[in-house]
Amino acid sequence: MLLLPMLLAPVVARAQAVAPPPTITVENAVAERARAKAMRDAAERRYLEDKADCSTRMVAIGCMTAAKERRAAAGREAEAIRKESYRVEREARQARVAEKEAQRAAAAPAEAANKQSRIERHREEEAARTVERERRQAEAQSKLESRRAKANEEREARQRKVEERSREEARRAAAAPENARKAAERRRKHAEKVQKIEQRERDYETQRKYREAEKAAAEARRAAAAANQ
Repeated sequence: MLLLPMLLAPVVARAQAVAPPPTITVENAVAERARAKAMRDAAERRYLEDKADCSTRMVAIGCMTAAKERRAAAGREAEAIRKESYRVEREARQARVAEKEAQRAAAAPAEAANKQSRIERHREEEAARTVERERRQAEAQSKLESRRAKANEEREARQRKVEERSREEARRAAAAPENARKAAERRRKHAEKVQKIEQRERDYETQRKYREAEKAAAEARRAAAAANQ
């Protein structure tokens, strides 16, 4: 009876020994968790094989104890790897957060100054835009008033032209009878002048023909006298 525990002690001691977790970094944390899962799966398969083997032995108690301890040791090692990988990632995240917080804290004064500068610049730009907007509004109002004044002047000028035309038409209407009489008188005088000119032309033509006839008669007489000699 004392021999059995002595024989099983080295086996159990070897099964309880757990290898220290490997060095885990952020870069290999995921791969190490995958390896830990593979270790669990392999330990479970080994346990099933050991269980089957132990069932064929005459003394199975120590055999099963060792098999269970091997599976438990592999599980502890895998769990240690899993926890260590998560710890490394957690600390890396915390370090990144702390670094960002430190960067934000370090940049806070400059950021505050930049923010104040942006606020002041925005105020200046807004004030400049307000001045420009008011200038444009005043310019637009001035142009509008100028257009209105010009439109009024043009309307008054058109009205004056209409009134002047009306007065001119009234004056012409009033002077129409006299103008008609004068026009008729001018036409009559022109007709008389034309008639006198035509009469002078007819008289001139008659005298010319008379002179030519007298000249021809004189030449005929001279020719006849010359023939009688």
